[in-house]
Amino acid sequence: MISNLSQKFGRPTKGLYYVSISIIYLVFFLNFSNVSSQLYLVNFLTPLKYYSATEEPDSNWYMPDYDDSLWSQDTGSIGYGNFNQNVTIDEGTVSLYLRYRFNISDKSEVEKINLSCNFDDGYIAYLNGKEVLRINVVDSVKTPAFNDIAIRSHEMEIYPWPVLGYYFESPGMDSFLVDSTNVLALHVLNDTIGGSDLYCQANIYNITGMQYNMYSSAFRYKRQYMLDSTDFPLIIIDTDEHGIPYKNIRKKAFMGIIDNGPGNYNLPADSFNVYSGEISIEVRGESSSEFPKRSYRFETIYTVDTVEIDTNVALLGMPADDDWILFGPFHDKAQFRNKMINDLGRRLGSYQTRSRFCELIMNGEYLGLYRLSETIKRNANRVNIARLREEEITGIDVTGGYIMRLDKDVTNNVEIVYPKSDRIQPGQTEYIFSFLDTFMNVLYSNDFSDPDIGYRKYMSDTSLVDNLVINELTKNADAYLYSTYFYKDRADRDNRIKFGPLWDYDLAFGNSRFQQADLTEGWQFDVNTRVPVTRILQDVEFVEFFQDRWHELRLGMLHNDSLFALIDSMGNYIQEPRERNYEVWPVISEYLFFPNYISQTYEEEIQNIKDWLTDRVQWIDDNIDNIYYPVNIYTEFEDSKIPEYFGFEAYPNPFTDQLSIAITSSYSGDIEIKLLNLLGQSQLELSENISKGYNEIIIDKANNLPSGVYIMYITLDSEIAGIKKLVKR
Repeated sequence: MISNLSQKFGRPTKGLYYVSISIIYLVFFLNFSNVSSQLYLVNFLTPLKYYSATEEPDSNWYMPDYDDSLWSQDTGSIGYGNFNQNVTIDEGTVSLYLRYRFNISDKSEVEKINLSCNFDDGYIAYLNGKEVLRINVVDSVKTPAFNDIAIRSHEMEIYPWPVLGYYFESPGMDSFLVDSTNVLALHVLNDTIGGSDLYCQANIYNITGMQYNMYSSAFRYKRQYMLDSTDFPLIIIDTDEHGIPYKNIRKKAFMGIIDNGPGNYNLPADSFNVYSGEISIEVRGESSSEFPKRSYRFETIYTVDTVEIDTNVALLGMPADDDWILFGPFHDKAQFRNKMINDLGRRLGSYQTRSRFCELIMNGEYLGLYRLSETIKRNANRVNIARLREEEITGIDVTGGYIMRLDKDVTNNVEIVYPKSDRIQPGQTEYIFSFLDTFMNVLYSNDFSDPDIGYRKYMSDTSLVDNLVINELTKNADAYLYSTYFYKDRADRDNRIKFGPLWDYDLAFGNSRFQQADLTEGWQFDVNTRVPVTRILQDVEFVEFFQDRWHELRLGMLHNDSLFALIDSMGNYIQEPRERNYEVWPVISEYLFFPNYISQTYEEEIQNIKDWLTDRVQWIDDNIDNIYYPVNIYTEFEDSKIPEYFGFEAYPNPFTDQLSIAITSSYSGDIEIKLLNLLGQSQLELSENISKGYNEIIIDKANNLPSGVYIMYITLDSEIAGIKKLVKR
């Protein structure tokens, strides 16, 4: 959890990090697109016929047998305005008609396709004369006129992620595909007559028989679904024409929330009766930000003379605040893992973020089941610790409160969440890291278990025990490693570190092979070691406390019957919206992020959770009373087991033949380097001994790796020291 890094603390430069990662994945997308010649039915090189409209075309222009020989021909993207370097149509064209031809020898062998268009501003798509998609075009007109306009603005996307497409599959797809020559026809509309830009570039991917890969443009898709009504709260968000780009880029938007109360339906056309106003919104998450179904962080605001001012608002029965999150579960196919963990943590007696299930429409597109949640922040209704003002840098004032976390973008460090990086003062940073250093020194001293001067003086054992119960019950892949929050109040209120709130349990309950989280046996704190649990378990009294708490809870809220009843109640409660969710995101039976199992149906997913949980709690029951870790005795002059600093860079990235790793460390010892592919399979492993200071390691064997994305793990004396994503060209 905590390392002696007070002199090295600094918030990472996230913008540069994310740009680098985005470029890495862009390279991967380009590599993946060349995997199979069967992937593309229509792509950037497919010839297209087009009519740059100045008057109405023939009424049957979209039919497959229409004679388009008098239309102009081009390939790739077509349009005018921003970013269109190959301008082929006149600026100010009212609308654009396109026709692509592609061949299918046997349509029965094409079971799944993804139709993806990068466009400005709206379009209707026809396959062999049948309308299959309508984006930003009014529903009431079957075939819009050439001088009709899109109902909302939409800019072509230039973000690193590929454009989301729309998914079609058999048997319904058989009605619009034919053997031999097929025709994709598009009517592309502008948002104004003579607008500043107009654009389209289309792809059709044949994804039949291919393994789902969320990092591939071919598999970034959704289905179009029109929501009539719901008895869940309905959130509607409208952005400007650019949408919401990749994470850490805030955008102003409008949000309305409809909730007509229990037993009443909410319709998209209803009046907004919970909230109606401005928000500032961005994509959130680490790994989850890369999923096609995204999650969002937003603030409720109002604007005065172009200045955005935060405003506290009570949403869906939760206490008023201005910071909120819209979670869109993607990897969690049950859709309720995080909600369930929050409820269990709350029953244990600690604050956990409140949330409400809801459904989301963004820019006219229904996006499925979401969860509106509180963020983790300091205030009386959330993490209730003392407020730390900027001028409070000495005495009792500087002792609290602080909220901290471990996560992916802080490597071997601790990130201070509160106070925020633009508010915290050097004296406050120095204090809290000095406190953490003292705690670690005491923990690795021979008096660590002393009730008066040992680790309990600096850490709440009750808080840690409940944290262990939840993390070991669920064998969460991220436990003790990522999304691990802890906080400290002011000394005159409570001077001890407390763990929580619980966060990010999408990979729990056997949902992933990552970090051995699929196994029902074994302790997760033996796998993920950033939190020094095993040192604390050398204290016999703490072990007994953990054992007693487990046995107590197994008689009540953690009894199999209680756990299964909670699982069933949550699955039943969200039945209708999660069924709609999987209409939009048809991935219930797909391979996602190192899965332990692949459920074919939602019911099978629930049964898999129950089966895994049955084996897991039985293993804990059988083994918890046998926990024993011999006490390590340290001499006065022995070096600390926790390095003061460890940092590394891998370059070049992307790499081709040779890969170099530059390591700077205040600690000498043995490191292990592993490269895993996106299936979690080890592709390269080596061990090295490093010395204090600067080290450089050259990996010549990297030239034997196939092209693709890799995840590099470096462990230092068996503890994870850093993780990076790499691309091999």
